[in-house]
Amino acid sequence: MITGIDHIVIAVKSLERAIKTYRGLGFTVVEGGKHPYGSYNALIGFADGSYIELLGFYEESPDHPWWDLLHERGGGLVDFCLATDDIRADHAAFRAQGVECSELVEGGRSRPDGYTVKWINNKVMGEWQGLIPFIIEDLTPREERLPRETAHANGVTGIDRLSFATNDVARYAGVMSAVTGAAGETVRYEVLSARGLRLAVGEHALEYLTPDNSEGPLAAHLAENRPAPYRVRFKTTGEARRWSPDEAEGLRAELVRCGA
Repeated sequence: MITGIDHIVIAVKSLERAIKTYRGLGFTVVEGGKHPYGSYNALIGFADGSYIELLGFYEESPDHPWWDLLHERGGGLVDFCLATDDIRADHAAFRAQGVECSELVEGGRSRPDGYTVKWINNKVMGEWQGLIPFIIEDLTPREERLPRETAHANGVTGIDRLSFATNDVARYAGVMSAVTGAAGETVRYEVLSARGLRLAVGEHALEYLTPDNSEGPLAAHLAENRPAPYRVRFKTTGEARRWSPDEAEGLRAELVRCGA
């Protein structure tokens, strides 16, 4: 069963610069380590159990699923992962909905302290990538994969919702509803000139949004970018604020006070 958002992925051209940027935004950032397939990361953990993965490359890795997204699309918020307590059943459920994805494979990362974290996951491909999650299940204890530091100067405690830009809400929201069992709630955002469906997934929510017209911000975004994750809303005990992609290494984010 899907239990919630595990993490979001922000692909960056310079991991060192991204670490500095996010520390400047008030996050506690820790080095994650190196993957054996050319990438390395830094992590921002939250009290709700989710986290941000800042991902860069220490060597050329054209076969990596996020290599082209970084070098052809410019990186930024490129993907997201949902946690599951039965990965094989959920993997089969996504495939039954027609989602193009790989077999389950073992992944890993060597932390700076020498400990090797291991898991199994899949990769989502084609028109589904970025709109439908990949899923993960830990082989080593989950707490070893996540940062232990979850307090941040900006007060962020976790992810509230993740929003996606698409011209076909029914298709993608329908897949997620079928797999998770969550019913979609109708939403509309005047400021985006957009409407769509919101699904509750554990403590988090996923929103699939489509433009109401050709003039609004979401329509402009889709005209320049492929359908993909559009923005993240975080819960904070601190000051409510917004960050543009230029401020946050390609992440469009909103911080809302807990309970707002």
